[in-house]
Amino acid sequence: MGQRILVVDDSPFIHELVKDVLVREGYEVERAMNGHEAMVSIGQNPPDLVLLDIIMPEMSGYQVCRLIRSDDRLKDLPVVMMTAKDTQKDRFWGLEVGADSYVTKPIEEKNLIETVSNLLKEARAPAKPVSEDELTSETLKDRADDILERKLLELTIINEVGKLFSFLDRPDVLLQNTLGLISQVIDYDLGVVFLSFPGVGSKTVAVKSRNVPLKISKKEIIREGSKLLSEQRGCELSEITGLDTKLLEESELGEQASRRPCSSELKIILRSSRGVLGSIMLYSRHEKFFIADDQALVDVISIQLSILLDNLRLLQERDQQLTVLELEKSRVEAILRNMGEGVLVTDWSYKIIHANPLVCQLLDVEEGGLVGEVLYDHIPKEAFSVLEEQHIGERDPIWNIRFVSIKNDLPLMASVAVVDEEEEQTLGLIILLRDITDERELDRMKNKFLENISNHLRNPLTSLKGFSDLIHEEMYEPATDRQKEYIKAVDRETAKLTEIVEDLLSLSKIELADYRSTPEHFPVTDALLTSMVNSQGAAHARGIALRTEFEDDLPDVFADRESVIDITNRLISNAIKFSPNESEIILGARASDKDADMSFVQVFVSDSGPGVPLDRQDMIFEKYHEHELFSKSASESVGLGLPICRRLAEMNNGRIELDSTGDSGSTFSFFLPMNKEQKS
Repeated sequence: MGQRILVVDDSPFIHELVKDVLVREGYEVERAMNGHEAMVSIGQNPPDLVLLDIIMPEMSGYQVCRLIRSDDRLKDLPVVMMTAKDTQKDRFWGLEVGADSYVTKPIEEKNLIETVSNLLKEARAPAKPVSEDELTSETLKDRADDILERKLLELTIINEVGKLFSFLDRPDVLLQNTLGLISQVIDYDLGVVFLSFPGVGSKTVAVKSRNVPLKISKKEIIREGSKLLSEQRGCELSEITGLDTKLLEESELGEQASRRPCSSELKIILRSSRGVLGSIMLYSRHEKFFIADDQALVDVISIQLSILLDNLRLLQERDQQLTVLELEKSRVEAILRNMGEGVLVTDWSYKIIHANPLVCQLLDVEEGGLVGEVLYDHIPKEAFSVLEEQHIGERDPIWNIRFVSIKNDLPLMASVAVVDEEEEQTLGLIILLRDITDERELDRMKNKFLENISNHLRNPLTSLKGFSDLIHEEMYEPATDRQKEYIKAVDRETAKLTEIVEDLLSLSKIELADYRSTPEHFPVTDALLTSMVNSQGAAHARGIALRTEFEDDLPDVFADRESVIDITNRLISNAIKFSPNESEIILGARASDKDADMSFVQVFVSDSGPGVPLDRQDMIFEKYHEHELFSKSASESVGLGLPICRRLAEMNNGRIELDSTGDSGSTFSFFLPMNKEQKS
């Protein structure tokens, strides 16, 4: 025989339609016209599954479902709601009263078969028959009313517990009012709420007596609650008994002589998502006093109380965290206020959200007047253009930017850090500002000193070179072979020293703003070919081939021609210095592919030397950085050539970059604007 399905629907058409589908699948189908017939059929001969319409005469499908679920003999019987009601509310309520699933009219054959099949595959305890006197119309109606009344009672209790939310800031009152609410629902002689949050070094015991003293002491109450809590948490009893105790007693327990024996007790555990919080313990002088219904009602209260206690714990933790945050905030504000540097913090839109007093002084703004202002109203935007170009995508960079304040022309140094989230979304900037008036003056004096020293060295070097040439050319008397070797050594060292002096002069002129340049539009390949000619001799001596890769139809650049030649000379010279003999160096130019508007020309020099170590690439363009790489010639440099290249590129509104894997070959590129107004 196939599995039996009861279809409860007052429509013969629906019944025949469903029956036809299910019979083809091998099921036996029975019919009930209304709720009462359904309960009688289910009670006398329980089917394997019930298809239940909602809207029926005498008793709705919701009521039938509640009756089934409220009877321990029938509670595991699969129930599928079957109705034309198809709103989200109807689905929710059908499942809330105990239905296992839901199908809508008009019936979709595939959906019906899948729903029935899936439910019948589940392992469930079989339903048991119900006596006939429990299936009369009057009895079923009374049971339905009782269920409704019970639900209303539980909802009322839940509502009353919810009112205790206003006492979350007064835990003592919350616990005593909870015991008062329990006393309105069931009788007891002594009520106790035993409470201890996990991780808190204390326990709270609230006691409420109904003026019937029992033979149980405060010490026994605390020990009993501690024992129950330790069992539920799986911890040693000493971990609970060792906690500090706060006793909240509404009335005295009475004298020992007048106490009555404790004959009944009811204990309910308070649980939350965070663990066991405590217990509710009720005592009575009567034997077998508490019944299952009492426990069910206290369960309702305990669930809601646990939610309140969870909220109480969250509020306490919040208050503790707020206290810590306030202390930390005060400490940080005190540190920032007394820092020797100005501190600015902005959000993602460059709106200032914090400014200490010193930064207000540096920017000539009244204290407190910067917060809420836009950063670029007080700091030149062009000075921070590096943030718009490179930032923000590069993680953890810190930029040191020199600029002059807008209001008082004060020279300042800004150390700028970008604050990013994990998703690389920019949250804002942290900027440290300091006055560099004295530093700038020291730099000026240093550069002037270097310029003077270099000029004083240049003349003797020129004379030394002249005398060396006279001896080398044997204008007065023949030189011996040894003398010729000495003269060659003098020439080499003089050339090195002359190069260093020239670099010092160039750098000091650039930093003293004494470097003369004449920007103009010109074909960049003209300057590059000049550098090629200048470098041919040195390359030929090493057997190194110089090759060009110029893109066709390159537009003119707007820059100082001599600066471009100087940069290219230095980059090719470095490439020759570090490249192996018989290798190749490429000098190229192309329209930049790094800028969306294609308004720059990229000039690059590539070699096959040892490359620049990755840990030194950030410092390669800094002054006086001796970038010792893999050849002896590297140690002969004082580290001025590349810093000069960078300064010259920036003077021409360009920039310079390095691309090197760190172990083989390097490509140095500098970018030149095509238009006068363009900046890289």
